[in-house]
Amino acid sequence: MSASSERGGRPSSRSNAVGELKGFQDMQITRRWHSHFLRCVAAATLVLLALPAARAGDWFYSVRPHDNIWTLSGHYLKPGISWQKLQAYNKIADPHHLPPGSRLRIPVAWLRVQPAKATVAAVNGDAKAWLPGQPTAVAVTAGMQLGYGARIDTGAHASLTLEFADGSHVLMQGDSELQLDRMSAYGNTGMADTHLRLQRGRIFNAVTPMPGNDAHFTVQTPSAISSVRGTHFRVAAGASQSQTEVLKGRVDVGGSHRHVQVNHGSGVAVANGKRPGRVQRLLPAPALDCPAQAITRIGYALGWPALSGARHYRLQIAPDTRFETLLLNRVTGALPHASLPDLPNGHYALRVRGIDADGLEGLDATCPVHAAMHPQPPLVQAPQANGKARHPRPDFRWSESSEAASYSWQLASDAQFTHLLAERPQLTGDHLRAPQALPLGRYYWRIASRDRHGQLGPYTDALPFDRVAPPPAPSVGAPTRSGNELTLGWPAGSPGQRYHVQMARSSTFAKPKIDQTLDQPRLHIHKPASGTWYVRVQTIDTDGYVGDWGPAQKIRLPCMPCRIAAGVGGGALLWLLL
Repeated sequence: MSASSERGGRPSSRSNAVGELKGFQDMQITRRWHSHFLRCVAAATLVLLALPAARAGDWFYSVRPHDNIWTLSGHYLKPGISWQKLQAYNKIADPHHLPPGSRLRIPVAWLRVQPAKATVAAVNGDAKAWLPGQPTAVAVTAGMQLGYGARIDTGAHASLTLEFADGSHVLMQGDSELQLDRMSAYGNTGMADTHLRLQRGRIFNAVTPMPGNDAHFTVQTPSAISSVRGTHFRVAAGASQSQTEVLKGRVDVGGSHRHVQVNHGSGVAVANGKRPGRVQRLLPAPALDCPAQAITRIGYALGWPALSGARHYRLQIAPDTRFETLLLNRVTGALPHASLPDLPNGHYALRVRGIDADGLEGLDATCPVHAAMHPQPPLVQAPQANGKARHPRPDFRWSESSEAASYSWQLASDAQFTHLLAERPQLTGDHLRAPQALPLGRYYWRIASRDRHGQLGPYTDALPFDRVAPPPAPSVGAPTRSGNELTLGWPAGSPGQRYHVQMARSSTFAKPKIDQTLDQPRLHIHKPASGTWYVRVQTIDTDGYVGDWGPAQKIRLPCMPCRIAAGVGGGALLWLLL
């Protein structure tokens, strides 16, 4: 066989050796890579195994410098839970060295439990507390601490806020009764378990979230139980039913062995002894037109568009947006407006919500409010709005205000007071005569109070008045006779004016025989006795102003029997006189 045929038939020994060497090297590389991969997987697995599993109901503690597992166990774990269990739960290899910044997981069920107290964060109005073992109630004051078993009553116009061990807050509205049934704290973790009993009234709850699936904040009413882990919700207890309204999160509501989940923006009503009703959406927040300027008038009218489905509205005013106390808590009628009460000067928060046919209260619309009502202006006496002033220098009069040390008075030719005609910024007393004569025309005046500290309060509204000429004194014309009727007339005045007419035997009008007020410029009477009479008329203007008397007119009425006698002869006249 030739060399060429040998090469083509099978490889040479040198070629075999090279191939075997290359295959061995590839196998070694593959084995090394596989071994490295397994080591990485094992290491990653060990790391994952070393991490505690994320479990519901765990509380997290961030390790600080110098912490050790023994002190932490004694501080947070309840008796019977050993430090070894905490070590095993967190897979701690070296209990002597806990890396600062790392996190320990502690099941809530292992935490030390101790009695907790509620603190009165704020109170407004008449509120009383009945404490266990005490026969009489005590007044509730800010900063007071109340333990379990305490019962709190708020007056009709009172409110207060309780703060619990976990930072949760409860706002009690007026005419409410709340029992603190159970209050426990989990060591120094900041977590708590709270059970409240609302016998009547209404509360708002802002509950701090807590890990785990179990509820730790419960409100019981005569008809339902509302349980949460962390949310914002309201509860009301009435004579025949209760309501739960959820503003944030979710609440479990139970009654008569049935539970429903109520999500944020929804509510449910529960009648006494019945199962929870249908969960329904709460009414949306009203579209409030917040006052842009300071409110200067007591009784300021606040309005908003009507909400479909709203039977009533609730209006609340608080010192600030926390609404820890309520200065006003009022349920209005069906009409979408309310008048604001007298408020000391300052800044406030206001909120309004609708109430549906089931008594469920809807979402809040909130406004900032700036009140600048004091010192209040005095009550104006004259001239009144749209009144008339007839003297060239009118008198301005007002009642003196108990809040005022002095007054600021202004007179202008326009309602905006951009063209002042006169001003007295430091005026005392209750009246002022215009400093100058005023031509006929329309004017505006206003007045404000200034307190003893120099604080100027709001002005009255611009009060328009007209400087007019006095009504003319009417002059009575010659009388006209028709049969037994006598008619007296005089020139007509302005529309709406009336006339006061007197008729007497004496020019002094001491004992007038006729004294009447008429709507028309004429007097119709049965012809009086003959002789001399005096008549006068004065005009009464539309604002009640009485003008001057016109000149007295002298009227002579002839003797009719005398005329008849003269016609038949002197003998007859002599016989009548006799």
